[in-house]
Amino acid sequence: MSKPDVSVAKKDQSVKICRVKLHFVDDASCISSVKLRGFCGNLFVDDAEFHHHSERSYHYPLIQYKRVNGELMVVGLQDYANVLMNKLASIDTVSTVQGTFEVNSKEIELQTWPVCSRTCFYEFVTPWIPLNEKNYATFTVLDKEQQKGFLEKILVGNTLSCLKGLGIFVTYRINSQITMFRPLCVKAHGNPFEAFVARFCLNVDLPDFIGLGKSVSKGFGTIRRVA
Repeated sequence: MSKPDVSVAKKDQSVKICRVKLHFVDDASCISSVKLRGFCGNLFVDDAEFHHHSERSYHYPLIQYKRVNGELMVVGLQDYANVLMNKLASIDTVSTVQGTFEVNSKEIELQTWPVCSRTCFYEFVTPWIPLNEKNYATFTVLDKEQQKGFLEKILVGNTLSCLKGLGIFVTYRINSQITMFRPLCVKAHGNPFEAFVARFCLNVDLPDFIGLGKSVSKGFGTIRRVA
């Protein structure tokens, strides 16, 4: 991948992001990102962004639930950065069918991240789901190098969808290069999907712990910079 010129799409093209990590008094490893989503969705039922059940057509989720390296995290983006910070500040317990778990502490980080064209290396810290039923059939008949190119095109599309959902429209061509990928099977929406662990390069500077691909509201496709 050729090294792009460093440029900013617009001076106000930035992502406001709030990351809230929850720490519990007792072992809460049974609380998955999906269960945390269910709890917050019921607690804030009047705001569809917290449970993603509405009549609206698909849009990039501005509230995303994650479990990364054993830690539960909720991410709020753009207008929902402050909304998330204010709403989760009052949470003292999380209840699931396994029981009620007392929150010991919260790590809350709020920042504004300028989006510019810069070569950055990332990894998926949760499985990435890039394929649907149609393109999975195409993917399976390709050789390893063709699969890599196929996934790189999808990754560009995922990145553009993310940026569009955040209200960011770049003036440069997005390029991707996957340096490593390995398939694994996951379950999302009650159905099995082929997902991937991967490391990759993009010519766009994105904040850590946002999601790319399918089911990002449930924690899939979470990225983190590695260089």
